[in-house]
This record gives sequence, structure tokens and C-alpha cells, in this order.
Amino acid sequence: MKYLKIPALSLFVLLAACSLFDIQPQNLSERLALAYSIHSSVLESAADSLNAGDLSADDGEQVLMLADESRILLDATRAALSGGDTETAEGKLNLGMALLSQLQIYLRSQ
Repeated sequence: MKYLKIPALSLFVLLAACSLFDIQPQNLSERLALAYSIHSSVLESAADSLNAGDLSADDGEQVLMLADESRILLDATRAALSGGDTETAEGKLNLGMALLSQLQIYLRSQ
């Protein structure tokens, strides 16, 4: 369980520093960059939990599958944003972030 705390702690410190200095993602591109960072943190936390024995192999596969789905949504956000379709980009980003949020909650509970 101690391995899970390091990536989660890093993300917490980053978010706390952003709020301390009132640094918030201002636009869709910045929110997308934050989402990619959260995605990386979820993958790292899942790997650490799996290695520590806090997460079963089957659960690890499910987390990885859902993390892959969130990555697809984030990549689709980037593609829509590049094409100038901000409405689609916003929707894809919201879905991806919701999925990542649920994965974070699940991993914290393990």
C-alpha cells in the first residue's frame, strides 16, 4: 500500500501547489494536459498496487483496460481540438476525466 501513496502524494502535492498559487487550467488544452498527467498517475498507481499485492491480476487487467479507454478519449479530445471542434473535444475530455476520476477512487480504496 505504501507504493500507491507515492504517485498519489505527488499528484496531491501538484494539485495543492496549483491551488496555493491559484493556478488552474484555463483552457481546454491545459485541462487536456492535466488529464494526461492524471492518466499517467493512474497507471503508475495501478502498477504499484499490483506489485505490492494490493490489487489482483484480474483487477489490474480491468484497471488497465479502463485506463486504455480513458486514453482513447483523451486522444480523441486532442484530435477534435486540433480540428477545431471544441464542443466534441469538451465532451470527450469530460468523459475521459470522469473515467479517470472513478479509477482514482477505486485505486485509493484498495
